[in-house]
Amino acid sequence: GTSDPYVKFKLNGKTLYKSKVVYKNLNPVWDETVVLPVQTLDQKLWIKVYDRDLTSSDFMGSAFVALTELELNRTTEQVLKLEDPNSLEDDMGVIVLNLSLAVKQGDFKRNSSFMRNVRLSDSLRKNQLWNGLVTITLLEGKNIPLGGLAEVFILLKLGDQRYKSKTLCKSANPQWREQFDFHYFSDRKDMLDIEVWRKDNKKHEELLGT
Repeated sequence: GTSDPYVKFKLNGKTLYKSKVVYKNLNPVWDETVVLPVQTLDQKLWIKVYDRDLTSSDFMGSAFVALTELELNRTTEQVLKLEDPNSLEDDMGVIVLNLSLAVKQGDFKRNSSFMRNVRLSDSLRKNQLWNGLVTITLLEGKNIPLGGLAEVFILLKLGDQRYKSKTLCKSANPQWREQFDFHYFSDRKDMLDIEVWRKDNKKHEELLGT
């Protein structure tokens, strides 16, 4: 069937933001930007999806982001798998967010403890987890089939980190010239996956090769 989904963002059990409803759509695009005030980083931001009904709303799954995993002043794309322990469905779908963490301009005293918090989580992550950066510059493609008919984009994946090229090029020889930074974990054997996708006007996406 179909649904009328909307999303709630929650911190500490409080709803901080509720999105608009996208009617009759299982692949909704919200394209909404919201700034949420955060006091400390040791909490989870919950993303809960509901199906709007005239009388009540049906729960369609949730996911969370640990705020300590976000980097300061850097936007990352997060693809979160929706889960519902009470559902019989194996696949509840995913929700895609661009998230970034920033310090609010203004009273420095109030921000200093927050900045300490940020620095601490940064150093913990650097010391324990990742120990290098891999910078990848995506330059161009050559002789991509049907590239002149549909827009071509690239997906880069390293472990659970993923980036999508912003530029959609309608060309058999697309030029991207975009740079991406991945965290490098020396104790992991992650492969860098590079996927070439084309997207035609009907929001239909097709994998051309890896």
